[in-house]
Amino acid sequence: MNGKNVQGSRLSWKETLSFSSGEMGTNLLFAVTSAYLLVYYTNYAQINPAIVGTIMLISKIFDAVSDVAMGYIEERFAKPHAKARPWIKRMVVPYAASALLLFAVPEFNSTALQALYVFLTYNLFCTIYTMIVIPYNSLQALITQNEKDREMTGVLRSVFSTIASTIVNSFTMTFVEAAGNTKQSWLIVIGAYAVIALAVYVLCYKNTTERVVETKSAEGKEEKLGLKQSLQYVLENKYWWILTINGIVSSAVIALNMGSMFYYLAYVCQKPQSVAVVGMILSMPMLFLIPLSKPIVAKIGMKNGLVAGVLIMALGRVVVGIGGSASLSAIYLGSILFAVGCSTQWCSYPLLCNTVEYGEWKNGHRQEGMIMSANSFGSKCGTAVGTALCGWILQFSGYDGAAQVQSASALTGITVVYVVLPIVLNLFSAVILSFYKLEKEYPTIVKELQERKQGE
Repeated sequence: MNGKNVQGSRLSWKETLSFSSGEMGTNLLFAVTSAYLLVYYTNYAQINPAIVGTIMLISKIFDAVSDVAMGYIEERFAKPHAKARPWIKRMVVPYAASALLLFAVPEFNSTALQALYVFLTYNLFCTIYTMIVIPYNSLQALITQNEKDREMTGVLRSVFSTIASTIVNSFTMTFVEAAGNTKQSWLIVIGAYAVIALAVYVLCYKNTTERVVETKSAEGKEEKLGLKQSLQYVLENKYWWILTINGIVSSAVIALNMGSMFYYLAYVCQKPQSVAVVGMILSMPMLFLIPLSKPIVAKIGMKNGLVAGVLIMALGRVVVGIGGSASLSAIYLGSILFAVGCSTQWCSYPLLCNTVEYGEWKNGHRQEGMIMSANSFGSKCGTAVGTALCGWILQFSGYDGAAQVQSASALTGITVVYVVLPIVLNLFSAVILSFYKLEKEYPTIVKELQERKQGE
């Protein structure tokens, strides 16, 4: 089974921008849960950080199932030109509502009831996130097969993601304080983010078209793979493995950075007012760094761009580790380097799309849904691992959310989370990515797929 596309057709700017803006909807809510959910739980809802970390990690068992299930459901119930878009329409309101529930922890007298509420609402959010983000990621491979279009949507997705991250990292605490700096203040802020997410996803749904469809069998019917066969084909895709592992590691790094930034600046540096500044340094330069990275990536390749990026991110954390506790200048410089490294991470989107063609070339089946579940699985699993590590290390090191000054062991734990672990994980990511060779093989694979189609 080969994919059909309108040959020579390019995406309009309206469709390109409408699709790419959906990333802002995804990242506004996902970023705020990554950066501030642990802060909300520990400092506002007064929940034990170790309990939160454990719940988030255990929840990944359910997430792994939901990712695979959603990828299979998307494939199994797909209709021509309606494989991914319908799911965006169905899930956008539940996605916004589930985010609100995360930041609405009631006043419980029982720790067990408190933990149960966190467990249920966190898993609900993650499941609904899966049901919207896998179709959204699939849509990038369905609206076009053109590499230039995929690169452009990859860049623009990162730009919109950066806009969302800038809002979240730089202004969330300011918004919360302006709203009264209480538990209820979080609902006001998250509600505003949810409205924006709803609007851009509606725009994405209305202004995009699925062009790539499955070729029908000789009997005129579309062949549907069973779950076992679908999983087997995905697991045989070596490039899916590489990008999935990299996605887990990269998301863990971002979660560690976002989840511990407030603690590091407030307690290690004793500069809580610098949180907004560092948030802007990490996010706002990306608005021009990402477009500037595109011609550089065009010369060195997307895989090499990713590798260079994670190494620069590691260097940024080295700078912070050397002088961050004593100097805000080191924090700012290290954050700038971290942002420079992040500016090439958009390359993972088109590289992941290319694995769809690789899988089709290898086994004869297009599997956007199952392949794109790698992106969701990696993001959620990595985020959960990073957040869990934050919670465990904070608890183990003696962090006290009610204390104004933390113990020496707690400060060490915060430093490990913010500095040491990101360095180690970024270096590991560079090693994993070195095995990705599909970029060079892709033109030949697409040509062979086209020849197969012409021969049918």
